[in-house]
Amino acid sequence: MNWLSRLAGRFPRLVIARRNVSRAKVRSILAAAAILIGVVAIGTIGAGGAAFKQSQLDSIQSQGATNVFLSPGPDKEQQYFDREDLVSIEEVVGPAGIVATKEQSMEFVERAGRREQVSVTYLDDPRVQYDIGAGEFPANWRQRAVVSAAFATEHGVQPGDRVKLVQSSGEGANATETERAYRVVAVLEPTQSFGVSEVFLPIEEAQNRQYSQVRITTTSVERAERVATALRERFNDREDRLLVFELTSLVRLFQTIVNGINLFLVGLGGISLLVAGVSIANTMLMAVIKRREEIGVLRSVGYTKGDIVRILLAEAALLGVIGAGGGFVIALAATMVANAVFLGDPLAFSRTAMLYLLGAVAFGVGTSLLAGAYPAWRAASERPVDALRS
Repeated sequence: MNWLSRLAGRFPRLVIARRNVSRAKVRSILAAAAILIGVVAIGTIGAGGAAFKQSQLDSIQSQGATNVFLSPGPDKEQQYFDREDLVSIEEVVGPAGIVATKEQSMEFVERAGRREQVSVTYLDDPRVQYDIGAGEFPANWRQRAVVSAAFATEHGVQPGDRVKLVQSSGEGANATETERAYRVVAVLEPTQSFGVSEVFLPIEEAQNRQYSQVRITTTSVERAERVATALRERFNDREDRLLVFELTSLVRLFQTIVNGINLFLVGLGGISLLVAGVSIANTMLMAVIKRREEIGVLRSVGYTKGDIVRILLAEAALLGVIGAGGGFVIALAATMVANAVFLGDPLAFSRTAMLYLLGAVAFGVGTSLLAGAYPAWRAASERPVDALRS
């Protein structure tokens, strides 16, 4: 006894369904192809859209979306942060990285004597936030400077050069200018992070360790949002002692927009599956009409209405499995291409992408079963005598 005979003995309805599908090859192929197209549309759009969204979120995070920036609020007595303020902030944010800085504008004196406004940041160690691209960062960098890659490129500055900075203080007749030269010890790697200064100086160069801004570095957008909320609840309960700025609201807006567009496109793909369902329903109805006599014979030899329904539903399911299986393979390959383009790794499947792919397959098979339900019910409801008489 070969395996087909054993399968027929164990699953006779499935074997009958396979035989019936193979007898109408053209109609079956067209019906399965319609399911395949729908599954490919839903799976590729959904999973590819998930890869695109993840790539953009990674890009946003690399530009500072995981950071929270703090400035003194209008109700704070001193318009700066001191060491006590830093301790209080650290008690709230826990293990998040805290970097206190002081920012101000100075004038950079170029070789030709022309002056240009530049942003200067005082901090302990720029390596906490950025990578060194050229030069070496010394253990003691007093009276030395680190510059951004953009500043170095624009002004032709490299490690070992000296830069002259002019700091202005006072107003009107009391205005004074202090010019100091700093030797550049390092140039930072190019970065797309939000709010990168042009020149970095040691915090010792600032007065009285008074900080104008605190940057809190977290590990994720969700963590940044929780930290920002905790800080607002702790310090801004009745007074606005802190100005809290984070990019999580922009991230949420981006996610909402991308998810909406993705669902709209997936819905269009779902319409193609509904069209496929109509095609399968038509195929099954044609099969029922052509096999009325055969169905009557099955009923007359003891097959119940439930048996007829199960046979015809097995045919519809078989068409759905063939179409959905082929569609899954094509959608999987297309998603791998999208992953390679957007994420740099063809196997970087996210949980959302896999849900879209598996959901497309389930939707395809389910559509086939629903499309075959009415023809199956109609065939089973017909009296055997009427079927044989036709």
